[in-house]
Amino acid sequence: MTDYENELLDDFESEDEQVEVQPEVEVHHDKLSSVLSDSNNGIISDRIGQYDTVQDITKISKIKPIIPELRTKIQEYSNDETVDYLELLSSVNQAHENDEYKFILQINELSNLINNEIAMIHNFIKINYKPVFSELETLVLNPVDYSKIVMLINQDLKNIKSYEDELKRITTNEKVLIIIMAGLQQSPKQVQLEDEVFLNVLKACSLVLELNEILVELSSFISVKLSKFCPNVSAIIGPLTTSQLLIATGSLRQLSLTPACNIPSLGVKDLSSTTKTNPGPIRATGYLYHCDLINFLPKEIMKQAMRIEIENKIDKLLTPPEMTNDKALPIPIESKSKKRGGRRFRKMKERFQMSDLRKAQNKMEFGKEEDSIINAMGEEVGLGMSKSGGQGRLNININANTNAKMSKSMINRLQKQKQSSANDTLDTFTLSNPETEPNTSINSLATLLSIAGNKWFTGMKRLQDEGNDTNKKPKF
Repeated sequence: MTDYENELLDDFESEDEQVEVQPEVEVHHDKLSSVLSDSNNGIISDRIGQYDTVQDITKISKIKPIIPELRTKIQEYSNDETVDYLELLSSVNQAHENDEYKFILQINELSNLINNEIAMIHNFIKINYKPVFSELETLVLNPVDYSKIVMLINQDLKNIKSYEDELKRITTNEKVLIIIMAGLQQSPKQVQLEDEVFLNVLKACSLVLELNEILVELSSFISVKLSKFCPNVSAIIGPLTTSQLLIATGSLRQLSLTPACNIPSLGVKDLSSTTKTNPGPIRATGYLYHCDLINFLPKEIMKQAMRIEIENKIDKLLTPPEMTNDKALPIPIESKSKKRGGRRFRKMKERFQMSDLRKAQNKMEFGKEEDSIINAMGEEVGLGMSKSGGQGRLNININANTNAKMSKSMINRLQKQKQSSANDTLDTFTLSNPETEPNTSINSLATLLSIAGNKWFTGMKRLQDEGNDTNKKPKF
């Protein structure tokens, strides 16, 4: 016994305070890592089955034991407000991550676990408190507000109107009025819970408030710290979404190397079980889709907003179109419309139109025989009413427009030919005839034709007269 006691005393004397503190920190670190690495944290249905076996609901929680450690780490890393650029550069590379950067990446996983536990405990509270106030779970959907109201009114629904001022601090005035009216209607039907059951409900409500409090602390811490490690990204999409993207990619360096087309798809599988959305044509409903910058935009521009890089372009997409004044129709100009052609075209049509004599020839009198003639080709041509048109029934006018006309250029050309022929060398020439004087001077062609007894010119005149008789046409 003496040897054992001496060895034990030697051990107590050789221990150092620094040696004692170090294992304690390692134990806390082991707790945090074990909670994050546990694969059953997200399976809520397995833990709900422990409601009946466990009397204290707080023993089911896996976040409550590590809350003191989280607060000590938040306090430890919140003291350094200055930006150390060496740490910032080292945290970019995944191989040289410091403890602060690792803790920031763990916060996002912790926030998901905390939200899952709040939903689990909220379900436990609703199941046990439903006999007391069944309509409260449909009126108040927020787990934190629901827990505050349960802790406030307890089972006293008859005097629920006396808690009106406290209820207005928790929720809106309109909802307070609905809660009071529903509580007064439920008070005759309410069931008083046993003391042990109701005490367990109150413990669950206080646990929800405690988990919400640590969640708010973690959110405020990460919003401050991510401005140091990812200032630009956190300023655009918020610190929470930034931490989610960092965890999905592994580090800030990997996030910068990720193609822009793949960033909206990060987190689609992780959020598919916890969020129920109906995005419509948008399939990439990941972390970026649920951030505050995109989530409150109209669905028709969400796909464009996830691809652009600055808020001014989103504002430009949301601006309504410019108002355009309605212009009145111009006063119509009352003028005679221009027809195709013109005066020259009308004159040409008049020259080729059917004459009145031809129109009369195409008509026939009823009950009378038509007069006809035989033309030069031996064909019989009917005269119609053209022959009897002068008896007063038809007034046949001669259309002067159908007469043959010459153009001005043709008239000028013929006049020039006349002038050139007048200047020819036919002014004076001499003819010898034995019957007349031996030398007769003829001054013109008309004098030459008027000579009597001239055999040559008398024959030409006779032929000319016969030709004129044959060329005469019958007049109608």
